[in-house]
Amino acid sequence: MKKLYLLIPICIVLLFNLAFSNISSAQITDPIPEMIEKSKISVGIQQVLQIPESGTGRSKERIARLNILAHAGDGSGRLFVNDMRGKLYVINNDRASVYMDVKRLVCSGFSYDTSQQGFSYFAFHPEFKQNGIFYTVHSEEKNNSFTDFPVRKKIIDSSGNIIESSHHDVVLEWKTTNSAANTFSGNFREILRIEQPYPDHNVGQLGFNPNAKPGDFDYGMLYIATADGGSDGFPVSNTDPLDNAQDLSTPLGKILRIDPFGKNSVNGKYGIPEDNPFAHDDDPKTLGEIWAYGLRNPHRFSWDTSGAGKMLIVDIGQALIEEINLGIKGANYGWGNREGTWMIDEKKEDVLFSLPKDDAKYGYTYPVAQYDHDLPADGQDSYAVAIAGGYVYRGKAIPELVGQYIFADFGNDGRFFHVPVDELVNGKQAKIKELRLFDGKKESYFLEIIGSKRSDLRFGVDQEGEIYVTSKSDGKVRKFVRSPNSKFYKSL
Repeated sequence: MKKLYLLIPICIVLLFNLAFSNISSAQITDPIPEMIEKSKISVGIQQVLQIPESGTGRSKERIARLNILAHAGDGSGRLFVNDMRGKLYVINNDRASVYMDVKRLVCSGFSYDTSQQGFSYFAFHPEFKQNGIFYTVHSEEKNNSFTDFPVRKKIIDSSGNIIESSHHDVVLEWKTTNSAANTFSGNFREILRIEQPYPDHNVGQLGFNPNAKPGDFDYGMLYIATADGGSDGFPVSNTDPLDNAQDLSTPLGKILRIDPFGKNSVNGKYGIPEDNPFAHDDDPKTLGEIWAYGLRNPHRFSWDTSGAGKMLIVDIGQALIEEINLGIKGANYGWGNREGTWMIDEKKEDVLFSLPKDDAKYGYTYPVAQYDHDLPADGQDSYAVAIAGGYVYRGKAIPELVGQYIFADFGNDGRFFHVPVDELVNGKQAKIKELRLFDGKKESYFLEIIGSKRSDLRFGVDQEGEIYVTSKSDGKVRKFVRSPNSKFYKSL
């Protein structure tokens, strides 16, 4: 009996702790109930050109799938835009021509099996004008070559069966013989190759810090955004079943940073910068290429080219939260243990819980702005699908937009949003506002303008800081201009 009496207070304590734990980690059903207000700031959107069709079948299936628009930083005024089916276009004086056909040049193993595969991204070296070097990433059949980063965990399909990996994502370095030419001639070499477990959530954007100057540690360092490898719908849509994002032995779910001119990588084709946060880690399995981790699908990042020069990374959410994060060396953004500023259950990552009281000990870096999928906008219930990352506006055409970080969502009628870059500060949540959009003199939504049910929009920027918008839904390039609602409109 004495032993039983001793157990009673212990049981009471355990029950109390369990109850307290449940209260402190309560399930969240409406994480961000606040309405996003319509902004006083508005922009016009003007069509620049149509990229030629590239697919087969019905008209919608033939449209060029535009994924990124960028300038070469060479002062030429040219813009470049890629069609994920394989071609890179150069835009001169609002006319597009094929700069090169990546699909034809690389090999017969070029893969475009799903909407997230193909020729995905490109980036020009900061000295492109002098050295003619730029970089691309595309997908290939998995048996086409050996991979630098194989999948080391069992891959499971929706029926619980062990399956083979999906494909490889390949980063190439290209060198043109004439950087001023509008048609590519030259050669390429492979930098690295990553095996992808599932068809979705692949390698994302490539980019160089535009604020870095010759002699800076960051000058010429290539950043590579990698998603978590996806799930192909298992066990629930778009989770991280292999726990890649928190695993420092895999490149998936990370921001990588490499020196493309270096040689100290395992494959000897690129370098690992000495100042990378894990370059000298004691664990031999930890990849020195990792710059930040704990990301789900960071398909876009950019740097503010003025002010504090902040790096901004958007992370597409699971089922509830879309994020804007500050790019911080060595940061762990929490996926798949956190989504936004909430805790998630790894076995059911479409449910949110409040953060535990001891959350600080985990050292996660949280978003500086976020919104949820049940997104009230303009007083009406709406829905979000995925964040489309953009740029801090530093152009001259729309003065009231200067210093605003511009982004959008694939859903919500293709609505555009903005937040002052100066308010994007760690430890706080900046207030997001909806950017008003004009098609001519009519206020509209992007989906109304393109006549589609899904925008699949992407942002681009020219060397003057003006912002462009593309869409996989209609293959057109558009540009932000002053709206008729702007107080500066009459000065045009």
